[in-house]
Amino acid sequence: MALSLRQKALLSTPLPATWMSTVVIHNVYVKFYTDVVGLDPSHVGWVYLAFNIWHFLNDPVFGFLLDKMRYRPGKGKFLLVMRRTIPFMLLGLVLMAWTSPDWPQAVILTVFLVELFLFDVAATFYLIAATSYVYLAAPTREDRIDVEVGKTWVGNISSAVATVVATQLLVGGAITEHTRIATILMGVVALNGLLYLIPAATLKDPPELYELGDAGDQAVTWAQLKADAASIFRMRAFWAWFCYGITAMAPWGMYFTAFLFFMDHVVRSTGTQATIADVGSMLVVLALLPLYARIIKRIGSRTSVFLGMIPYIGGLAALFWASTWWHVLLCYLVLMSGRHVMATAGIALEAALVDDNERATGTRKTGSFAALKSLMSAPVIGIQTSIFMWIIAAYGYDQHAEVQSESAQLGIKIAAAGVPIAFALLGFIALAFLPYSQSVEAELSEYSKGRRGSQTAFLGRVRDADPYRSCDADALDRGG
Repeated sequence: MALSLRQKALLSTPLPATWMSTVVIHNVYVKFYTDVVGLDPSHVGWVYLAFNIWHFLNDPVFGFLLDKMRYRPGKGKFLLVMRRTIPFMLLGLVLMAWTSPDWPQAVILTVFLVELFLFDVAATFYLIAATSYVYLAAPTREDRIDVEVGKTWVGNISSAVATVVATQLLVGGAITEHTRIATILMGVVALNGLLYLIPAATLKDPPELYELGDAGDQAVTWAQLKADAASIFRMRAFWAWFCYGITAMAPWGMYFTAFLFFMDHVVRSTGTQATIADVGSMLVVLALLPLYARIIKRIGSRTSVFLGMIPYIGGLAALFWASTWWHVLLCYLVLMSGRHVMATAGIALEAALVDDNERATGTRKTGSFAALKSLMSAPVIGIQTSIFMWIIAAYGYDQHAEVQSESAQLGIKIAAAGVPIAFALLGFIALAFLPYSQSVEAELSEYSKGRRGSQTAFLGRVRDADPYRSCDADALDRGG
């Protein structure tokens, strides 16, 4: 039995809260720190490079620890982690808004780095736990695609608040005073906090979710970490998906930063025009997303990703000739359609990796795979932000200039459109090596459904009998 509409709606809420935080941290605060606080663009690039290195050091460890964490009766596992990390993320969001422009550059740089890391440690644990939870509670490819549609709706509507505030505050120069902008940003943080409260208060974490394949009884040792990693690294599908993630999808993590610079310094739009271009294109895409999901289910996820790349690259290329805000609106309508087809299909492929590994090893490594997803997303946001800032600095961007030079405008175009096109073409090659055809994807979906049962465990209902139960799983159920 498929998940109900209410169940899918509940599962659509945990991750969009982090999306809104990401918009604020990695998009809004980048331009806020350069144009309002006055931090040199090259320094921002170095901050995100350090941020990237930190991710490569901690993400695999965090994912491994969450996999081996025991289920606590009455408290849960993944949901427990989500609830405990929310306050630290919100604290980081608040503190970053109040860095004073009067402080020396070295102090601003240090404070920015420390506050970013405070947020990031909590956000990494939350992201891994939330992704792991959703993979368990939505066991089939059809459910996961539908939940992804719901996540996209909730995430874009909530993130739109942050983007609208950003375009009004940071494009056109209508408001320039630091304290006033920081105060308004506190309203965005408060709304973000309410969004985190929905999953924290409404979702449940019953033991049925962890009855089969959970690694909570395994030892937390380097030997076990290496064994888990080896089982993942042996997968051809993992390497194909990893390479696709760090290429084709990498620039999207900071697209809104590029959008803000493009609208402010190339098109020279007003804040209202930038808002219409951003929100208007997304509203059309959201309206079409259920149709896209139906097509993805019919033709298969991998084929859908390939097809989605065509409008994605085409819309980016058209930005080189965009000279007015409505040109940008049309470009983003095309490229965002392609991008969201890629993302919606991609969630089913990403979950199939977890199912495939569980079928081979008997243990579900949701935390480890979610950690690797983080390696494909947040760290490459740092790389892409560094690349963007270095390119515009090399082409002569001056944060104090009212009008940027032609060279600086060309640099913004190259950083905002040319770099994503190059990465997308590399991702096209990587995806060709992914072995998940439509038939293989359907087979893995049936396996996952059998392991979790046809009833929805995340609401505490009784599971059906498991046709895929192994001897190891029986031993686990008995506590052996």
